[in-house]
Amino acid sequence: MNSPVRRAVVLQLFHEASAISPLQVRRTEFLERHHLRGRAVADAFRDTRNWMGGVLTALDLAEMPYEIGLCTAALPGGPIAADDFAMLEAELLESLDAILAEGPVSHVFLLLHGALLAEGRDDPEGDITRAVRKRVGDAARIAVPLDFHANPGPGLIEAADIVLGGKLYPHTDTRERGARLVELALSETDWKTVHVPMGLQVPMPRQETVDGPFSALAALTDRLEGGDIGDVTLLGGFPFSMAPFRGTSLLVTTTDKTQTVPVADKVRAAIDERRAALLAPVPGIDEALPAIRGGLSRGRVVIADIGDNPGGGGLGDVTALLPALVSLKRPFAFGFLVAPELVTAAQQAGTGSTINIAVPGGTIAAGVEALADIRYRNTGAMMQGEMLYGGPGAVLSIGSSRILVSSLRIQAYDVNAFISQGIDLEKMDLIAVKSIGHFRASYTPLATGALVLVDSGGYSSPGRIDAAHGAP
Repeated sequence: MNSPVRRAVVLQLFHEASAISPLQVRRTEFLERHHLRGRAVADAFRDTRNWMGGVLTALDLAEMPYEIGLCTAALPGGPIAADDFAMLEAELLESLDAILAEGPVSHVFLLLHGALLAEGRDDPEGDITRAVRKRVGDAARIAVPLDFHANPGPGLIEAADIVLGGKLYPHTDTRERGARLVELALSETDWKTVHVPMGLQVPMPRQETVDGPFSALAALTDRLEGGDIGDVTLLGGFPFSMAPFRGTSLLVTTTDKTQTVPVADKVRAAIDERRAALLAPVPGIDEALPAIRGGLSRGRVVIADIGDNPGGGGLGDVTALLPALVSLKRPFAFGFLVAPELVTAAQQAGTGSTINIAVPGGTIAAGVEALADIRYRNTGAMMQGEMLYGGPGAVLSIGSSRILVSSLRIQAYDVNAFISQGIDLEKMDLIAVKSIGHFRASYTPLATGALVLVDSGGYSSPGRIDAAHGAP
């Protein structure tokens, strides 16, 4: 790249949307998470272990001048309402226009998720990327980092130059991948990313890269890089989408598009060898009880309710797992249960009182142990340093067990979710979280007996999306 201009701009519009979630996302949810510009973005995220932290730190180290336009994100939910998306898109582009009014730019770092959905838009992230390209011209290099669960559309791939995804799930590599994006984008090499669908959709519980079948595929992509191949990313894809381009797919950043074919062939062959494991179902709660009991005979059991994950379109309000935990008669910690009405009942009753939790077929009595806002920073490898907010919360007790209740949708990515609320996980024989894969980064060391996935049938259940897509 030989542009005489040396000036970059950083933008972000980050959201993961489930087409089957009943929760329509509005602009207010972006305002609640973060909606920042300029130095406020750097102050909030430069030291975090996420995409933004990686990109900004790498730009600083490269002594690349840059400006920061609008950077905003919301928690996963349903599609963004049409008017709200139009407003967010306009704000993003207006912030870019303001920067361009001061002179041209050589690089754009456009931080997207890759699984955003908006009412009335077939390819909203493609629309954004094309609009950015129209403004900055063909001479500028557009580099886009995408979440591991991205479903990139054709407009995004066409308009951008370099598109990288995260390789790991839990997403513990995003800072490093952000730095790699900057390295490729600032080089003089004419890189271009090619997108190759893999012809299947791996369910999210089987996309984890800690020790499952996807871990071998992620390791393979590293070995395929070198020479004309600058980067290879295997995206797990986000199944809870109705976009025609959804699915597990490959991003190959290269100087020679013909080299994409042998790379894709090798990845497909590796997928075929592991297809049965990649598509294996997750048991329901009753089916999983023998594995849980077996794990308790060896030590502590960590349970992940993959069917009601607030980070994957779930509402976090399904209580089906709670009676099973009580029936095991062992101390447990359970969270987050997203139930603002339960928090209100606890506040009205006061600490030391008893309230009822609605569960399938009845109620369970619980004591009000503590009342406080849920606000803490992640301390583990997943989203390290980021501030999490769950609104007013309550800690409920059933004997020596504790239930963490929030008013806002929040995922217990990190053990600090419990520790920050005074819950000692070392005293618990069972730890149950509403998560699909991110919990592994922080909770796996605590699973001395077993780590068990269960499907409660909520809005992040693979069965829900199978039904929506017409699968048997």
